[in-house]
Amino acid sequence: MDLSTFVQLFTWPLIALGLVALTAPVVGAFLVARGTAFHGIALPQVAAFGVAVGFALLPFVQDLPWTVAGDGHSHGSAEPSRGYLALCAAVFVVAALGLFETRRGRGGRGDQGATVAATFAIASGGTALAAQLSPLGGIHVGALLGGETLSTGPFDAAVLGGVALLVLAATIAGWRPITLAGLDPEYARAAGKRPRLADLTLHAMTAVLVIAGSLTVGALPMFALLVIPAMVVRDRSASMARFLVAAPALGLASASVGAGLAFRFDLSMDASVVAGCVLAGGGAGLGGALLAVRRRARSSVSNSSASD
Repeated sequence: MDLSTFVQLFTWPLIALGLVALTAPVVGAFLVARGTAFHGIALPQVAAFGVAVGFALLPFVQDLPWTVAGDGHSHGSAEPSRGYLALCAAVFVVAALGLFETRRGRGGRGDQGATVAATFAIASGGTALAAQLSPLGGIHVGALLGGETLSTGPFDAAVLGGVALLVLAATIAGWRPITLAGLDPEYARAAGKRPRLADLTLHAMTAVLVIAGSLTVGALPMFALLVIPAMVVRDRSASMARFLVAAPALGLASASVGAGLAFRFDLSMDASVVAGCVLAGGGAGLGGALLAVRRRARSSVSNSSASD
């Protein structure tokens, strides 16, 4: 397959991937800054669990007009609609966010981390079990959850575009209160920043992005794009504003490397995106370390010259 054929075949999936790559690291930056990066790993898996449950329950609800795609009512193996799957994912993601918020109020950060880890384990096992129970078969469910996105079309890209605009607007309007509420809720409350509203805004951003992204690019790329770019640039960003710019820039570079790997070596897009995050993140980390060494060397030379 040449490059032009690849781009034509994957035009909408590539657009969807680009939108997620620009948006997910922004949300991931807030999660990493708050010390809740595990949410970026657990929530996509929870969304995948909801989607898999939706597939498994389809035989019992397929008579409802909004649960199946097209004219699937006339076939024994009707395919679920995206709206139905999004609703199933939303129920699970909102429930998980509510659980995390409740545990944060009752225990320390270690207790919350244990809750997130347990949620991820349960969601992973539940996804595998529900996929096996699906009348469409585990392979069909796995293809959707894993990011085999040939079915991604202009409607999916438009939905992701709307989500990206919402996340961008919420970030521009509220990045200071969201950051402050995560670092010091008491000070934020004293400064009149309404930390509860900031928390709800971040939860809403995370939930909408995870649901939309998991249904288009897959849960595995969502793991990587939510966490890896933000983790790499966190310590090299002098301010939160720079952090929120550097993370999506690295996310887009990671997605580009991943798409290139998928094209060059004929790999699945989901695994390629994860590899792209590792390669681009590793390159950025190495480059940052070399720049830091170079600055220190220049500083030492300047100090030596000044002392002489």
